[in-house]
Amino acid sequence: MHIKKLEIAGFKSFVEKTVIHFDHDVIGIVGPNGCGKSNIVDAIRWCMGEQSAKHLRGRAMEDVIFNGSDSRAPAGLAEVTLTFDNTDPHYAATLPLEYQGYPEIAVTRRLFRDGTSEYLVNKTQVRLRDITELFLGTGVGTKAYSIVEQGRIGQIVSARPEDRRLFIEEAAGITKYKQRRKQAERKMEQTRQNLARVSDIIREIERTSSSLQRQVQKAERYRAYRTELEDLVLHDASHQWLEHTVMGRVHADQFIEAGQKLEALRAQMEESEESLRVARSQAAEIEERTELASKAAFAADNEVSSLAAEIERTRDRIAHLEERLAAAERGQAEARAQAESLDQERDELEARLASLESDEASRREESENEDLALEHLRAEESHVQAEVDELRQNASAAQAEAAGLEARLDGVIVRRADAERRVEQIEAERENIANEIEVLRVKCATLEQSAAEALAGKEMTQAERAELEAELNNLRTTRRELEREVDGAKSEVNFKKNRLKVLQDLHRRLEGVGQGARALIGSGDAAILGLVADRIEAPAELTIAFASWLGERLQYVVVESPEEGLRLLDDLKKSGRGRGHIIAKNPPFTAGARAVESRPGILGRLRDSLRYAPEDAGLVASLVGDAIVAETAEAALAFAREFPGSSLVALDGTVMRPEGTVSGGAGDDVAAAMVEQKREMHELTIETTRLQAELDEKVRALSALVSRVTELETSLEQAKQRAHAGELAHVTLERDLKASRADLERLERRQEVLLIDAAELRTVLEESTETERVCMEQLDGLRVRVAEARAQAGDAEMRLAEWRERVAGQSALVTERKVRLAQVKEQTEAVRRTLERMIGQKVDLMTRSERLALEAVEVAKSIGEAAAKVLLAREARLVAVERSRQTHEELQTVRAELETVRSALQQREGEMREFRVIHAELDDAAREAQMALQRVEMNLEHILTSVREKFRGLDLRKVVGDYHKRPAPDADLKKRIEELHQAIDRIGPVNLDAEREYQEAETRYRDLNNQKVDIEQALDELDKAIKHMDRESKTRFKETFEAVNELFKKTFVRNFRGGRAELRLTDPDDLLASGVDIMAQPPGKKLGNIELMSGGEKALTAVSLIFAIFQHRPSPFCVLDEVDAPLDEANVSRYNEAIRSMTANSQFILITHIRKTMQSVDVLYGVTMGEPGVSRLVSVKVNDGATSRSEALQASRGDVIGADGAGAQVA
Repeated sequence: MHIKKLEIAGFKSFVEKTVIHFDHDVIGIVGPNGCGKSNIVDAIRWCMGEQSAKHLRGRAMEDVIFNGSDSRAPAGLAEVTLTFDNTDPHYAATLPLEYQGYPEIAVTRRLFRDGTSEYLVNKTQVRLRDITELFLGTGVGTKAYSIVEQGRIGQIVSARPEDRRLFIEEAAGITKYKQRRKQAERKMEQTRQNLARVSDIIREIERTSSSLQRQVQKAERYRAYRTELEDLVLHDASHQWLEHTVMGRVHADQFIEAGQKLEALRAQMEESEESLRVARSQAAEIEERTELASKAAFAADNEVSSLAAEIERTRDRIAHLEERLAAAERGQAEARAQAESLDQERDELEARLASLESDEASRREESENEDLALEHLRAEESHVQAEVDELRQNASAAQAEAAGLEARLDGVIVRRADAERRVEQIEAERENIANEIEVLRVKCATLEQSAAEALAGKEMTQAERAELEAELNNLRTTRRELEREVDGAKSEVNFKKNRLKVLQDLHRRLEGVGQGARALIGSGDAAILGLVADRIEAPAELTIAFASWLGERLQYVVVESPEEGLRLLDDLKKSGRGRGHIIAKNPPFTAGARAVESRPGILGRLRDSLRYAPEDAGLVASLVGDAIVAETAEAALAFAREFPGSSLVALDGTVMRPEGTVSGGAGDDVAAAMVEQKREMHELTIETTRLQAELDEKVRALSALVSRVTELETSLEQAKQRAHAGELAHVTLERDLKASRADLERLERRQEVLLIDAAELRTVLEESTETERVCMEQLDGLRVRVAEARAQAGDAEMRLAEWRERVAGQSALVTERKVRLAQVKEQTEAVRRTLERMIGQKVDLMTRSERLALEAVEVAKSIGEAAAKVLLAREARLVAVERSRQTHEELQTVRAELETVRSALQQREGEMREFRVIHAELDDAAREAQMALQRVEMNLEHILTSVREKFRGLDLRKVVGDYHKRPAPDADLKKRIEELHQAIDRIGPVNLDAEREYQEAETRYRDLNNQKVDIEQALDELDKAIKHMDRESKTRFKETFEAVNELFKKTFVRNFRGGRAELRLTDPDDLLASGVDIMAQPPGKKLGNIELMSGGEKALTAVSLIFAIFQHRPSPFCVLDEVDAPLDEANVSRYNEAIRSMTANSQFILITHIRKTMQSVDVLYGVTMGEPGVSRLVSVKVNDGATSRSEALQASRGDVIGADGAGAQVA
């Protein structure tokens, strides 16, 4: 399941579609910080089903969608597709069955901006659960050891033991068992809940069964009482209904009588209302005049009041203006007085400002002199400080050099001891490796022989498969051709049949035939044999000539005898349905045949070329006679001149008859169509029969061919299965052989490395002794230098203290001078601000004085205008008062007239009120009669409804007659009804369905007992399955833990060049939940806690654990994101060597900044960000030459793109 390619679009910084091909064992991804390298790891993890936005370095899942940049709009969705190679049978066997047969598996995940997401496998939509189960147990997944992200390598060491256990579980392949166990436990819990519910229901049914039995007995007693009660109630209700019916008739008569009286009264009231309407009209007219007069008087009064108010307002305004004038004059006097006072204060402040400025200048000079003295003292202090610093630095340098020599000496002693111990380990490891190499050589030889045999078998199967495929392809080609022929033949047959059907339909409907002929044919008389056109056919070349010769005679109706024809014509005449033509089948006036002379252009007699039945020979002879067919009209004319009296017809339709008439021109379309239609029908019938026979033959051939193709396909499928099995066997052997060879090469390389390491270690031992002697000599000299430097620094520090005291005293004096100067400056600035404010105040006072003078002039002018307005208003008021007096006199006159009219109106309204009282009394009587009638009807309806509700829809009116014959209800009947009600009440609530419910409960009780047995069996099976999975998980976990632990010990020692490490279980008695601890001691150290290891040691320890897991159970691929960052140069080399040794089984994708790692990969992908916020990919294939590697590194940084040299190929 190696990754073949990764497709990214709209994911984080990869806005454009980016395709990364992983066609090599080791792939490197490089680029500057922040360019988006780790987004590739996030894309792989996200596509495999990661649900934590935090693990993808985001806050919410929508953060993975490209969010836009300065030049690009946000993307609408993020999409990532991972394509896996599934040809390795080892990994294919670990997948779900439905995916094992695919050579490739493409996993796609999409996330839209609205929050919806999709998961697809091979373009088929699936669930997240399907994606998770696809990777379970393969070592691949979001939480497996196949992806080690940036910063996570150190967390493997620092993680909780329970979290570290997950790596061992994934290596053991028990994650799928844990998943299935969780599912089984959930099913088990649901089953227990179902069992509890079923048990509760069974107990409830047992409790209710006895109750239902008692309810059945109660229901039987209830039914008996109820039957008797219903009969008595119906008896009582029937008599009540009859009594109310009689009362209803009485109330109906009273209602009708009251209605008649009301009609007579309404006539009198209408006459009175008409008189009242006339009087009201007169009163309304006078009231309107009164209203107009009143409005006029009111308007005149308003005008008088308005003028008086205006005069009063004008007088008030004059008084107000006079007050404003006096105020303006007072304001002018005040402004002038204030301005004079400000001039005096300004003179005083200007004198004080001059004095302050002089004092400020003298104090500034004193402050500057003190500053110069302070600067001189600080310069001297700095000189002494520099001397002290130099002496301290010399002492510190000597001390540091001495400490460095001591550390170097300690390191030399430790390295010498490590080198001696490492030499011993190397010799032992070389001996072990030699034994392993011998075993691997034997194994490789055996595998080579088996692989050769498997290859030969595979080639034989492939040859057989090729022969079957060639034959099958030929047959499929033939089948396709035959299918096309069958389809063409079907289309042609259908076309011919449809055309024949259309022609037959036209012929059946007698299209183009005259009304008389249609009427005769439509009569269905037995004497009618059809039309002439139906009984004679002409070849295609004579269609026009034949149609032109017969013309409308083609529509003649053929009958048995002339007598029958006359009878039919007589019937047609009587019916008035047109005019028809009749011809007998054997007419008595048939002309004899005559020989035709052979001449150029003469084709022979017309009737010799026609097709007809033998019994129609007389009919043809009668219609066609000895008509001769000529090729052209000219040939016919020549023949007619030579043989006068001949009948001729040319192919173009020209007709020459014996009497000398010649017909020609445009043909008779109807006649030609009838002849053509008849001929085409005849030909189509023959053609359709022939085509159908050919089609049947082709269908039979196609059926036989399909059967043969099916047989070959079955044989080919069997051959493919055999080939696939052979291929799997060969691939497995090749893979094992490749792995063994890789192990052999690795061990041989390891032997060489160990030889070199041993030689280097011996050299280190010699150099360490010499270095130790030199360091001791240098350390003694440095200790003397440190003592001297410290004494000189003490003398200099005493001089520095004296200078600092002098500087502090001068600094205090300078500060005092500056404070005094600042005070004088502040006083000077305050005086200046006061002078500026006084100048502004004087300007405001002068402006105000001028404004008040102008205002006084305007006010005086307004007072004069207001006085003139008062005089005019007084004159207008006198005129308005006179007009008001006249309007009030008119109003009094109109009001007197209105009182007279209203008196007459009140008299008529009194009469009308009397009529209304009488009407109300009659109306009340009618309403009472109507309400009484309605009450009776409601009672009747109530009785009917009550009976209908009590007796399931029974209509009381249908049974009244039965109960009416019985005696009227008496007190005994009422008493019996009451007794039955009491008896029913004593019974209490009754379940009428108790009998049915009891039977259903018994049936349900039996069914639930059966279900309970099934559920208990299902619980036993689930429990057995969980126990089996627990046993399998324990076994696999224990085996894997022990194997990984041994490999971890070896890998740790190899990576650290010594030391020791192991894995321990936190609870060995609980293999299903125990955590995994790491115990590690790097060479030369004894750590109490693994957390005390340095960052590089933690990273190398975690790498040792990951590589140990890979050696036990290689994952199909591994993604390492800057795992080598904390490692030093030597450990990076070992790290790369270990990765290369595992490429036989795993594919590695490395994200790195380390040059050595870049040089070790097969292909480099450089990620750049030329456009802000948008990542772009550059791939460089790395060869073995040093020049190509350098160019590859430059290309990864974006410096070289498109190098033409043989060393680097830019993809």
